[in-house]
Amino acid sequence: MGPEVKKFEEEVSSYLGINYAVAVNSGTSALDVALKCIGVGEGDEVIIPALTYIATGNAVLYNNATPVFADIDETLNIDPSLVEDKITEKTKAIINIDFGGNPSDYSRLLKISREYNIPLIVDGAQSFGSEYNGKKCCTHGLINTTSFHAAKLLTTIEGGMIFTNDEEIFQKARCIRNQGETGKYYHEYLGNNYRMTDILAAIGNSQMDRIDRIIEMRREKAHYYRENLKNVEYPKELPNTKSNYFLFVILVDERDKLNHYLNRNGIETRITYPMPISEQPVFKKYSRGERFPVAEEVSRRVLSIPLHNKLSREEQDYIIEKINAFLG
Repeated sequence: MGPEVKKFEEEVSSYLGINYAVAVNSGTSALDVALKCIGVGEGDEVIIPALTYIATGNAVLYNNATPVFADIDETLNIDPSLVEDKITEKTKAIINIDFGGNPSDYSRLLKISREYNIPLIVDGAQSFGSEYNGKKCCTHGLINTTSFHAAKLLTTIEGGMIFTNDEEIFQKARCIRNQGETGKYYHEYLGNNYRMTDILAAIGNSQMDRIDRIIEMRREKAHYYRENLKNVEYPKELPNTKSNYFLFVILVDERDKLNHYLNRNGIETRITYPMPISEQPVFKKYSRGERFPVAEEVSRRVLSIPLHNKLSREEQDYIIEKINAFLG
């Protein structure tokens, strides 16, 4: 946690337009720290989307709390109209993700957060650089997190960060990432070794001057896909939003057949995600048999196709040609 880490925190918080940033060693660690900062513990409930990466739910279990699942809507993000029904006297937080970088309906989520006095935590692992109503994602919650995993648009190979405008949360997060230490060998909180190294922070710093161009290139390629792909559906994008297109997601009825066809033709794909988190073995008992029809349907139809800033037009045309040929 030397000068490169400090510089990285300052650079990223300035880019996002938020007061405080705390660098950690992964996005999962960032979520764990976020929940610890607001005192989530045994007997508490945390509302999360029914379709999300496993880390969103894992962080809840790390803190001995109970995940409560809410279905998603056409944006593939948590459905705000269903969140209120999940709130009980035990609800300690709402965690939201922006699926594939597609911004969520933060106006409605923040309204619920204020009305019920329940903190909104944003798991922005996929939405660094996306925007909602002119404001960068990873900033709308009381606490926000992101990941700098090797697959991300901005990477430190492994790493993550916590963002907030609350100084008390900022100071607590800094302690928790470093074994809960508030003074040398004095530990006020239960913490962990979540520190980021200077070497990894330096990798992140080297990319800050080109992150906007990387995102713009992704948007251009996503627009080209949308202009030329036929017979596919896409997640709904809300007005006044800009996705970073961390994933380029299509929705098709014969997903598995298309997936095998593309793989046989040298096109790598990813099914994100093949089942709702509520159906994962480690989480199934928390769903109590409840069904999440939108998340279930999406998990049967969703497919992520190649999108990265070095994807050539020729490669895109080949992908488009194969998808259009398969779908007729």
